[in-house]
Amino acid sequence: MEAARERTASFSEKHEIYLIGEQLRREMHAHMLIRDRRYHLRNYRQCFAGNETVDWLVRCKHCSSRNASVAGMRILQNYGILHHVCDDHKFKDDQLFYRFRRDDDTSIDRDLILFYTGVRLYLKMMKKRGLVQDFIQGGQTYHNAFMGSRFVEWLIGQKEAATREDAIYLGRQMLESNIIRHVTDDHHFRNAESLLYQFSIDVDRRRILADVFKLPSPVSRVSSVRSSFSSIESQEEHALPKPIGHNEDMDEGFNDSLDRSGSWSSENEQSNEHGEANGPKSVMLRQATAEELESPDTPYVKHRMRIISDSVGYGFVLRGDGPTYVQTVDPTGPAASAGLKVRQYVYAVNCVNVLRMNHKDVGRTIMSNENVIDITVLTHRRDVVKV
Repeated sequence: MEAARERTASFSEKHEIYLIGEQLRREMHAHMLIRDRRYHLRNYRQCFAGNETVDWLVRCKHCSSRNASVAGMRILQNYGILHHVCDDHKFKDDQLFYRFRRDDDTSIDRDLILFYTGVRLYLKMMKKRGLVQDFIQGGQTYHNAFMGSRFVEWLIGQKEAATREDAIYLGRQMLESNIIRHVTDDHHFRNAESLLYQFSIDVDRRRILADVFKLPSPVSRVSSVRSSFSSIESQEEHALPKPIGHNEDMDEGFNDSLDRSGSWSSENEQSNEHGEANGPKSVMLRQATAEELESPDTPYVKHRMRIISDSVGYGFVLRGDGPTYVQTVDPTGPAASAGLKVRQYVYAVNCVNVLRMNHKDVGRTIMSNENVIDITVLTHRRDVVKV
């Protein structure tokens, strides 16, 4: 399975940031920085103060300076890991209260929710003797692996899944998000004794907040140099450093790599045998045809949304030779805020059917509009969020 072998770097980098945030949250709980607080006769549960946190981050050498601490916390905030208790402020070195979204269960980012599920399952599975162990298969030793069938049974037994189908679906979601992997990347997740899987995320390695500066934005890795993280510098806070990985010189070449929609459109791109650009590997495990998507029995459902461009663009990347699909979404951009997700197919733009257009033509259609698009996407029924 080529898509499984060639995993996109974006998941790995997002998971590193998620892990940094989760380990920081646990440390802050242990040091009693996170607790119930009171301000102006109002109680705020399980929160931390910005200035106290910055004091602690510098003192414990999570970051080298107060400015770097603020910049690092804002990166976590950009990824939806923490927020101001009233959602009124970016993270500041001030007597303002913030909270980790895992502590108040307010996250709406499905990638982050699934990641937290994966971490919780990892910690539980490591305590279950015999479930995760070393296996020898085909003369090769696979460390800390587990059988697909036993994982399914365990999920049902732990009431993590109500049915066998739900357990298999959760396993497939975790594999597609690179939380787990088949030991040789040859198979998707299946309920089989013969197939072994491992966790892809390294939960145990200790991280510090300054590690976020070593990671480029996942979106920039697919040629979208939306300087999302450079926004940590506000007009009144010029001293905040840019995270490593942001390159101002790259901004000049932004339009050579992506059009205003975020669709891949480099003038120098080469096409492969499927007519796709030699850019990042596709996020699709299997691409559906237009006929499948339009079939009366299709498992895909339509959803319409409005995306309003910011000063940089819409914040997503398209690929595909008809149908076109969403390859990448900037987690801090307008598209993500509107609800656009990776692996959705683009059905229509401003009521114009674009299902059989390639990504370049869809990009041109989007560019012909003035900063606002109404986009209709097709989402597999299993991925539709139930309200």
